[in-house]
Amino acid sequence: MDSDSENDSIDQLEEFRKANIKPGMFVSGWEDPNDEIYEDEDPHSTLERKILWATNEGKIDIVRTILNAKPSCVHAKDDDGYTPLHRACYNNNVELAQLLIQYGADVNALTNFKWTPLHSSCQWSNSKCVAMLLQYGANVNSRTDGDQTPLHIAASVSNCREMAMTLMLNPGVEPHLTNNSKETAADIARRTGLTFPVFEMAHSAFVDNVNRID
Repeated sequence: MDSDSENDSIDQLEEFRKANIKPGMFVSGWEDPNDEIYEDEDPHSTLERKILWATNEGKIDIVRTILNAKPSCVHAKDDDGYTPLHRACYNNNVELAQLLIQYGADVNALTNFKWTPLHSSCQWSNSKCVAMLLQYGANVNSRTDGDQTPLHIAASVSNCREMAMTLMLNPGVEPHLTNNSKETAADIARRTGLTFPVFEMAHSAFVDNVNRID
C-alpha cells in the first residue's frame, strides 16, 4: 500500500466513523478499502450466523444462550473472516468480549487479511478492549497482510493517546517494526495524528532500553 492509497483508506475510515451505519452491518478491514459494508441478509439461519449478528448488536443474553447451546459458535466467522470477538472488540463491548474469551475465543484469531481482534480495537480507538486483549495474551506485534501492527493502526487514529500508551507500555511491543510501505507507527502518527510526541518519546525510550548495558 503506497502513501496515497493509505491516506485514502484513512479518510474512508473517518467517513465510516461519521456514517449512520445500520444495525447488522459490519465494516470490513482497512486493507480492503474498496470492500463494501458487510451485511448478512439472513443472520438467523444458523447459530453461527446468529452469534455474529447478536455480537454486532451487543445482545449479550442471546450470545450467552447460543454459547450454552453450542460452544463451538465462539469460533464462527463471517465471509471476511471476522469472529464474534472481532465484532465485540470492534464495538468496544468489553463485557461481551470477556464472555467470548471465557468460552474459548481466540484472542489472536485472524481475518482473511490477518487482522486480529486487537487490530479491530485499535482501528476504532477502543482503548478498554485493547487493554483487555493484552491482558489475555493478544500478540501486540501481530502483522496483517500489509505488515500493519496494532500500533500502526493506532497511529492512524487522530486521538489515540490512551490507546497508544497502553500498547507502548506492553513489555513485548516492538515500535520499530515497519509495514509494507517501510513506515513505523511513528511515521504514520507524524503524518496523520495529533499524538506523534507519544510515539516519538516511547520509541526513544525503547531504543534506550535495548541499547542499555547492565
